[in-house]
Amino acid sequence: MTNMNATILTENVKSDIMEAVKSAGRGLLSAHDVESHMKVKPGDANFATVWDLETQRVLCSRLHEIIPEAGFLAEEDADGARSYKDRGVSFIVDPIDGTTNFIHGLSHSAVSVAAAENGSVVFGCVYNPYLDEMFYASAGGGARMRKNGADAPISVSRREMRDALCAFGTTPYERRYADATFALAKRMFLSCREVRREGSAALDICYVAAGRYDVYFEMKLSPWDFAAAYLILNEAGGAFSRLDGSPVDAFSAGSALATNAVCRDDALAAAAEIMAAQK
Repeated sequence: MTNMNATILTENVKSDIMEAVKSAGRGLLSAHDVESHMKVKPGDANFATVWDLETQRVLCSRLHEIIPEAGFLAEEDADGARSYKDRGVSFIVDPIDGTTNFIHGLSHSAVSVAAAENGSVVFGCVYNPYLDEMFYASAGGGARMRKNGADAPISVSRREMRDALCAFGTTPYERRYADATFALAKRMFLSCREVRREGSAALDICYVAAGRYDVYFEMKLSPWDFAAAYLILNEAGGAFSRLDGSPVDAFSAGSALATNAVCRDDALAAAAEIMAAQK
């Protein structure tokens, strides 16, 4: 058994986790006839495919081999054990972030895994197999991206809001947020250079971390959507919070605002304006 009195997330263990995530992601490249292998989940337009389920099964099995004592919080396991947060190490797993993109063959989805130690996320990686881009970070160690064998640090941009590229998610599983979402998207659009909606929260947040986007928001995300990416963003010099500016618990669902340091105040002010108007 692993000694739980010391950190077990050594560099070798982190490397093993990244290899497991990359292997799971590469498996998505061979998926075919996806739309005929779907199941409907609770909520609006909420789906899972056989590849979500199988990717999660294989990935969690491999992560269990790496750290047998770990607890799991995984998207496609709503009835799983609920002791994850109290474990020494817990994995927060999204087997396919961007399932709708995956169903439609848009080639913009990712596998996301965060590792938390005693309730705090200390390592995260998000892998886009279509571009072979692995975003990853350790708490206190900075953020990096590995692509086609090359590895380099990443950091957020220094763009102001008027020059910003702002991304957002539509919370499609709970369409009661539609009015607030699109009101804030319009407010951002009128203040920034352009807006985007690409369909993978994990990648959107990592894109803020890498300076590709400058702001990202969504009215509600689940832990597996953001747990890995928000650590990567923080380590890249960005800021991640709820839309009202309050801190985030990586094990709890809620709104999300990811920004560089320069845009943060403007983004919070825009969100406050729209939230007040929606009441």
